[in-house]
Amino acid sequence: MDDELPLRLLSHNNGNFFVFETHQRPEVDHFDILSYTWGPTKKKENAYDCGIPGVEWRVVLQEQKINDIKQLMLQAGIQYLWVDSLCLDQNNEEETDQRITKIHQYYRNARRCHIMLGMSEAWHPQTIVDNLKYLDHVLFNLQGNSLASEAPGLTSYVINRLLEWENGKRWVFELDLPSVRSTAIEPGLLNCYATCISHVKMLFHNPYFSRVWTFQELILGRNICVWGMSSDGVSEIGEFSVWLDLATDAIDKAVKLRDWIQKWRRVNTTTIDTILKLVDEDIISLAARQVQVGGISSARTDIINGGPFWWRENLKGVRNIFSALAMVPRECERKPDFFRGLLGIFSGLFSEAEIQTELAGENLEKVSFAFFKQLSIKTGLAWTKLVMDCHGRENWSWIPILRNHENVISTEFFTGVMTLGRVNESGQATMEATTGLRGNPRKYTNIRLLQGNGSFDFIFKGCNCSKELKTDIPSTGQLATDDRPKEIVQDETGRSLVQCATLLGYALDPGCEDIQEYRRRLLHRLRPDWRISDPAAKPLGWVDRCVSGTAWQDPGLLGFRSHNMLINYTMVDMVGCLSRLAHASTANFMCEVTINCGCYIYAPFSLVFEALTAVEGSSLGGISATLDDDGRIEITDGLGLVQLGDVGRTFSLVAFGGDINAHKSHASICRRTKADQLVIPKQRWPSGRALVGDEFAHEVTDMMRDYGYLDTGVGNLLICRSDPMNPYKIVGVCVDDLIANKRGQTLVKID
Repeated sequence: MDDELPLRLLSHNNGNFFVFETHQRPEVDHFDILSYTWGPTKKKENAYDCGIPGVEWRVVLQEQKINDIKQLMLQAGIQYLWVDSLCLDQNNEEETDQRITKIHQYYRNARRCHIMLGMSEAWHPQTIVDNLKYLDHVLFNLQGNSLASEAPGLTSYVINRLLEWENGKRWVFELDLPSVRSTAIEPGLLNCYATCISHVKMLFHNPYFSRVWTFQELILGRNICVWGMSSDGVSEIGEFSVWLDLATDAIDKAVKLRDWIQKWRRVNTTTIDTILKLVDEDIISLAARQVQVGGISSARTDIINGGPFWWRENLKGVRNIFSALAMVPRECERKPDFFRGLLGIFSGLFSEAEIQTELAGENLEKVSFAFFKQLSIKTGLAWTKLVMDCHGRENWSWIPILRNHENVISTEFFTGVMTLGRVNESGQATMEATTGLRGNPRKYTNIRLLQGNGSFDFIFKGCNCSKELKTDIPSTGQLATDDRPKEIVQDETGRSLVQCATLLGYALDPGCEDIQEYRRRLLHRLRPDWRISDPAAKPLGWVDRCVSGTAWQDPGLLGFRSHNMLINYTMVDMVGCLSRLAHASTANFMCEVTINCGCYIYAPFSLVFEALTAVEGSSLGGISATLDDDGRIEITDGLGLVQLGDVGRTFSLVAFGGDINAHKSHASICRRTKADQLVIPKQRWPSGRALVGDEFAHEVTDMMRDYGYLDTGVGNLLICRSDPMNPYKIVGVCVDDLIANKRGQTLVKID
C-alpha cells in the first residue's frame, strides 16, 4: 500500500492534529484529499511554526485557513487527509517536483476529494433545486392569469410562498419591486428566480474557479464533495455533480421564464422589455457556465475512462482541456505553474528530472515551448495555437511563443489550441492546406497594442478632418477640427457605442453589405454593460433602438462619409464588457488603428479585436464556445490570436486581392460629394485579408514566395514558403474565411 499513499498525511486523535509519514503506519490503508485555494499567504520571511507535530518546516498558509482545514476534518469525519501545505515541505524543491509527477496518482488513489470554498454565506444545492422546481410549477400553472389566486393549478401553499418571496425575503431581482408590480407579473416569481440564479452564478465566481492548480484538482478528483467555510462555520454544500447539473437546470428555467413572459403578452411595456433584457443576459451568462461545467465533466470522464495516459490518444479530449482552461481566465503566482499545474492531468508527460530542467525558471517562452514540444513528441501530433509570427527554432517554429506583459498573464492564451496534423522526429508538421493563393500580400492597415489607463475611450479621426470640403466651387469650408474629448454619461452610452461600432465597421470591414447586421454582431459579442438612470435607456434590442430616427439608423442610405468624421468619447459610466477578451488582464490595453488613407482610431483592445473577428465572412468569427455531442468544448471564435505580451507590438492587415488604396479613393469621394448625393466607391475594397506580425515583409523581389492557409476551425493560419523546395512557415492568421487560390488542397510540411 505504501506506493499508493503520499509520503505524509494529516490526522487527528481526540482533537489533536499531527502529520505522520505513511511508511511508519502500515495499518493506514486509505486517505482523503483536499482541494482549496491558499488565499493570502505570509511572505517567506514571515513563515511561522504552525505547531502541528510532524510539520517540521515553517509554513506560509494563514492560521485561519489551517483552522478551517481542521474543522472540515472533524465535521466530515476525515481521519487521514492529504493537504499540500501541511504534508509537503514547500521549501524542498525535490519534494515539490516529486509531488507534481505523482499528483495524478494521489487523486486517483484518494477515497474522496473534498473541495473547500470560502463563502460569505453557505447554502445547500437541494434548496435551489427545490426552488427551481417550484418556479417550474408556477410557470406551468399560472398561464395567462395575472393573479396567482385565480390560477386553478396553484394551491394556497404555493400562493403563500409567492407572497413570502415578494415580501418576506430579501429582494434580489435587479429591477425594483414597485416597477415589477406595475407589470402584473407576480413579483415573488421573479424574486425566486433571481435568488436561484444568483446563487448558481455566485458559486462559479468563487476564487476557487480562478486558479490553475484547482482546475487540475477539480478534473482529477474522485467522489467530490463541496464544503462551504463561512463565519457560521463549516457547511456541507453537496456533491459537485449536483452543482454541474444546477448550471443546466438554471438556464432551463431562465429560458422558460422568458418564453412564458413573451407568450402571454401582445404588447410589451418598457418595464417588460427591461425584464426580458435582464433574463436574456442571464441566459447568455448561464449558457457560458453550462459550457464550462460541461467541458469539466467531459474531461473527468475522459481521464477516468482513459487512465493516466489518456491524453496520448484522445485528441478531442486534449483540446477540451485547453478550451476549458480558456473559458474562464485562471491565474498562477509563478508563470511556469501555468504548465506545471497541468502535469497531473497530463500524467507522464515529463519525468521528475525533466521538470527540474525543462520547466524550471521564470522564462515563460522557454517553459511553454518545452511543454508543447513534449506534448507533440509524445502524441505524434503537432500541437500549437493561433500565432502571429514564427521564430527561428529550427523545425519547431510553429510552436507558440507565450509572452506576458508586466507579469499579467492568465489562461486565455490557451484559446485556439489545435493540431497541425502529424509531426515527425525533426519537428516538421504535415497537414492539408489550401496553397497557391492568388495575388501578393500588401499592407494597408496597422494595429498597435498600447498600455492604457483602464478608461473606455474611443477616438475616430477621419483622414479628411481639417481639410477643405470640395463639393462646390469655391470650396464650402473645412471639415471637423474640434477633437476635444467628450464625456459620455449613463443613458447616452448605448447610442455612442453603436456609433463606435458603425465607424469600426466602415474602417475594418468597408465592403460589408449590411453594416447594421455587422454592428449587431459586434456589440452582441462585446456585451457591454453601463450604468443607466432609467430602464428605457437600454431596452431590448438596444443596438437598433438607441439610434432609431437618427442618421446612424441606416448609415448606408446615402453612403456613409466616415472619412469626414471626428469623434472623441470617454464613456465614464461603462462598467465593463462580458466579451471573453474583456477581463482584468486586458482592461488597461488599448489599440491604435491607422489606415493607409490616414484615418485613425484609438479604442479598447476588446472592442477592436471583437470588431476584427466580427467582419463578414471571417475565419475568426462564429459562436464563441459550444459543446459537441460528447460534451467537450469547441471554441470557434478565433480570439486567441493576440497575447497580452504583445503590448507595444504592431500588427498589420494585408490583402491578397482588391485595391489597398480603396480607402484613399473613397476618402476623396467623401470630401467631394454633396450631402444629398450617394457616395459610391470606385475601387474594389481589400479582400483576401490576413493579420500578420510587425516583422512580416513582402517585397517586389519575393516573386517565388508561395502562400497558403490551414483551416484549423478556430481561424485559418496563413503560411508561406520562399522556395518550392522548402517547407512552409506560419506567418499570420487569415481574416477572410476563403481566399482565392490556384491549387486547392495540398499536403504540406510546416516548420
